[in-house]
Amino acid sequence: GTGPLYFRTLAAMRASFRVSVTAALLLSAGRLTASAEDVCPAGAPCSSAAADAAQDEHTALLQHAASASRTAREVRAHSFANASRASRPVMTNVLRSFEMLANAEGHVLQVNIGNANIVGMNKGRMPYSDHFQSVQRAQGTNTIYLSASNGEQGAGLLVVAELGSRPAAGAMGSNMREQKTPPAQDAIKQVIAVDKEYQHAGGMNSFENILAIGVEPACEVSARVSGGCKTAGRVHFYDTTDPLNPKKLPYTVERRGITAGTVSLTQQDDGKYLLVVGGTDAAQLDFYISQTTSLLNGDPGFKQVLSWTSKSLLVDAGSDSDYGAYQTMNFIRQTDGSLFLVGFFRAMNGLGSDYADLFKVDSSSAGISLTKKKSIKLKCAPSTCNFQAAAGLYIASPDTLLVYASDWEPHWKDGSLIINEFRPKFVGVGGQCERITTGKCGWTGCSSSRGPTECIDEVCVCKEGFCHNGDGKCVAASSR
Repeated sequence: GTGPLYFRTLAAMRASFRVSVTAALLLSAGRLTASAEDVCPAGAPCSSAAADAAQDEHTALLQHAASASRTAREVRAHSFANASRASRPVMTNVLRSFEMLANAEGHVLQVNIGNANIVGMNKGRMPYSDHFQSVQRAQGTNTIYLSASNGEQGAGLLVVAELGSRPAAGAMGSNMREQKTPPAQDAIKQVIAVDKEYQHAGGMNSFENILAIGVEPACEVSARVSGGCKTAGRVHFYDTTDPLNPKKLPYTVERRGITAGTVSLTQQDDGKYLLVVGGTDAAQLDFYISQTTSLLNGDPGFKQVLSWTSKSLLVDAGSDSDYGAYQTMNFIRQTDGSLFLVGFFRAMNGLGSDYADLFKVDSSSAGISLTKKKSIKLKCAPSTCNFQAAAGLYIASPDTLLVYASDWEPHWKDGSLIINEFRPKFVGVGGQCERITTGKCGWTGCSSSRGPTECIDEVCVCKEGFCHNGDGKCVAASSR
């Protein structure tokens, strides 16, 4: 549980939660020494020797925290070209990279279902009681994870798919540009039962070689409308060192009286992990801190330290104040230590357009704040994606964000499931620049205003050595 100590102000937890929670809570009160009451609250068993040792330890932590708060720390971006897939993704300018995705159109990836056991996800109409709920891509691979609720099978599911025809680095690009059926190597590899008690697998976050998945009790639409759903949740963790064979780790985070609709995971500079779990539609976000610096060596002991609700939302000038019904929320870290969250939803209760919202996460003497920085709209072909169903974020490089999304159900008529990949207009496949422009052409060729191009399948394509600049023109690759 969380005693009063955890709910003091958090002034020292600045610049992405760098200090221990206990030290931060005390430092927020302007203190550089810890008292016996801080380390041994009233009523708690604590020997004199233990109290003295704990008091000395917390005082040292406080003094270290005070020093750290006065010293700006530089965080160097990883070289994604040479980094292992376990490297921590860090971005140079999150807001700028996010804005570059505005109005991006989905590139279709089709995945063969084959003999994969996803029976039950074939209603073909709303309400979709069994459906996909979140999408994540394993870092530095062409492996895609989808979570799914499946009451018919009696378990929440994790679907593991490999896009074997697509590059492991950078944007994967459509596998359907030159053919009518997906390549044989692009297929579901396995379907894993995540939880048989809680059959609704929800939001996920893939971070380095860890996949965190929230699960909730299944709930029929009629019960949801009447408020009769059981309010409970659980977070599972998987080791994805072998991305095609995730291994469930032997611990969970249990939630009573609140669901686990979204799950966000990142690592602090002190090595401990920050986990944020959202209740229904992420209207309440609960912050947890691990007690150890590894998620692979036994239970890390996640402890809840505070909660935030959407009523406290702050809004940047120029941004709207809407807070969506987010089904997935993913963390992004910036090189200066700033921390951001991206939430995905579909407007009009799932009947409108698809949006991604960017929030900056800050700490102050008042606690944790979320500031809405930007909202962008993304587009996909009808019946190929729905952010109310499944969406997720992927960091392709220090400057490039990608988004993946699927629809509620597979496309059974052609034996495949469809995933959309959204990327900035100037970003090409496999980490290369984009050569395909927005221009169309016929027998007269492309307009000279587009620069060095050639007409391929009625589309203006930049010649070798030139790249699309995002505005319909081809420029020398060296000038970008």
